[in-house]
Amino acid sequence: MGQMLLLVLMSCGIYHVIAFDEAQRYCRDTYTDLMTLWDRAEMEELFAFGDFTFTGSAWIGLRDSSRQLWHWALADQEFYKDGETEYRNWVQGQPDNLAGDEYCSVMTDVGQFRDVSCGTARTFICYDGQNNEQKYIMINELKSWREAQSYCRQFHTDLVSVRNPDENLQIQQLIPAGGRTYIGLFQDAFAWSDSNTSSFRNWDLDQPDGSGECVAQQLQDPRLWDDQACSSPRPFFCYAIPVFKQVLRLELESDQNVNDPDVRARILKEIQQKLISQGMPEMSNLQWRQQPNGNIFQEL
Repeated sequence: MGQMLLLVLMSCGIYHVIAFDEAQRYCRDTYTDLMTLWDRAEMEELFAFGDFTFTGSAWIGLRDSSRQLWHWALADQEFYKDGETEYRNWVQGQPDNLAGDEYCSVMTDVGQFRDVSCGTARTFICYDGQNNEQKYIMINELKSWREAQSYCRQFHTDLVSVRNPDENLQIQQLIPAGGRTYIGLFQDAFAWSDSNTSSFRNWDLDQPDGSGECVAQQLQDPRLWDDQACSSPRPFFCYAIPVFKQVLRLELESDQNVNDPDVRARILKEIQQKLISQGMPEMSNLQWRQQPNGNIFQEL
């Protein structure tokens, strides 16, 4: 994700209360964008800025995009290697959304996935990132998918993700013959304003209920989310990416004209590749500092 500076547009008792689209424009013009939340820890960081006297809710950067996509409930990007967030083992012909509301998934006793209605009470499998001996925990209580997720988040880490065929086999072995049990794969049409791919969701009970296309963060406990009409005036959260500047000085020995633009560009590219290999972020902007005479280098 990279480091981000959270900017709370609700400080000192002064509230900017505007519709979602206006809030989005304000954040993009003034900072970076409306707030994207990647996990529960980042949400807690957001609230660490202080106790909000406003008792309602505030816009975050999530809204309905009308494009349905499947996600794993466990949103930690460091948990997945390349391609693992896209692992699927659907039964042939699935997902088919036959009932019209099949936005959750189960694993069968033969290890394949099916899309199902989220409200049906089923057994489920949790993932526990703190327990090295037992990472996958079969829960034989009957709960809806949302209730199962809440249980897993409270007592373990989250509903289980299936990242590859080896894990698929391990998790399959927990399911009794003929069983179909919830896993952490779900479908929705919500997308973040800044185009980030975070699958973190923190909905209140029975939310989203279709009352609006934009998402608001409740500011008081239990600090959950609900969908609301985008035209509703709300305070809002922005974020900004901090900019750090560092000056590097170097000496070059060359029989070429190092102030020639092509030579300078080639040297700069080589320096950038070297710094990236040593840990500098690839998005960093490397530039020469010009002298008053327009040159970069001066002869010693």
